[in-house]
Formats: sequence, structure tokens, C-alpha cells
Amino acid sequence: MHNLLMDKASLSQVFLAFAPMEALKVKHNIEFAINALSLPSPELLAEMQTLGIDLPSSPSASKKVDLATINSTVLTTHLTELFLDKHKLLKTFSEFSLSEQVALRAFLNNLMPMLHLPPASLVEKMQREGVLDALMGEENKAQAVKNKIASINAAKENHKLDAVKARLAKLSESQKQCPDELKIARVKANLNKAVTETQPEVLIDIKNKIVQLG
Repeated sequence: MHNLLMDKASLSQVFLAFAPMEALKVKHNIEFAINALSLPSPELLAEMQTLGIDLPSSPSASKKVDLATINSTVLTTHLTELFLDKHKLLKTFSEFSLSEQVALRAFLNNLMPMLHLPPASLVEKMQREGVLDALMGEENKAQAVKNKIASINAAKENHKLDAVKARLAKLSESQKQCPDELKIARVKANLNKAVTETQPEVLIDIKNKIVQLG
């Protein structure tokens, strides 16, 4: 399997044959598998090399393949299926030793320009409109994004509804208070009138009404 994945001629032929959306998926799958391996960065590798620190070079457990014995159609089909399935790709990459994985990353990064990718503007639009994950086979991720958007929209609607309810409650409370305020205003007017006219019996009655109104 090692020399199969590191054979430039074979992979170049396969990469060039991918349709734009397949090419995008292959790029996505390669990046997924490489990131999942948690390989040292090129900067770290350079620093390690400066200090004479080498990666483990033990051979991988993957079987060597004699390309001359494999029918070209079978080889193409195998590689096509492998790169279109991110889980198979990760499993295959995981069988390599650390030093082989680093070499494989560099090798695939050099081959990536051979993929006929769709225009970046189209990819951005698909991502913005929430269809890219579904097209990449990430149905669960796409649904999670849709659920999050729905939750955000629902929260906004609930916030608006709560604001309207609070405003109505405040308005209702104001309406309840208005009659009492009018009563008090009328009582005070009568009180002033009573004081002016010096009518003790009216004054006592108004004072009692004020006490009742609180």
C-alpha cells in the first residue's frame, strides 16, 4: 500500500479524473485525514532537524504492492474509492509510520494542484447558503448547523415576543393606575375647594376618601 499511495504517476492520473465536486471532496478528505493524524508542523520539523532530532523511521505495517501486477483499471478504481471515503483514507494513513505520514503529507500537498476544484467563489457561496456540508457528505454537520440557525432565530422571536408582552403589561398597568390618579386629582381639587369655602363636614369626608385611596 505504501508505494501505491506514493506513486506520483498513478495518483496524478486519478486526481486529474475527478469531477469538480469530487475533487473538492477529495481535498476535504485529505485535509480531514492529515489533521486527524496530528502531525508535527513543518516549522517544528525544521527546528528538530536543526538539532539533529529525527522522527521514528520504523517501517509501517502496510503491505508493499507491486504495481506491475495490478490492472490499471483496478488500481484507478481502488484509489478513487479510497480518496472519496475519508474514514478509509484516515485508516490507511494511520497504518504508516510517523516519518512516512510526514512524507505522505508533503507528497499529497504537492499533488493537490492537480485537482480540478470548483471556483472559490462558488464554494464560498455554497458554504454561506449551508449546502456545502451536505454535498461533502457531512449530513450530520449540515443538520447541526441548520438546527443552530433555527435555534438562534427562535431565540430572536422569543425575545421580540417577550418585549411585546412586557410593553403590553406596562401599558395595562398604566391604564389601571390612570383612574386612581384621576380620583386623587379630583379629591385634591375638592379638598382645596372645601378649604377655601371652609366647609368642615365636606373636608372630613374628603379626608376619609383620601385615606381610603391610600
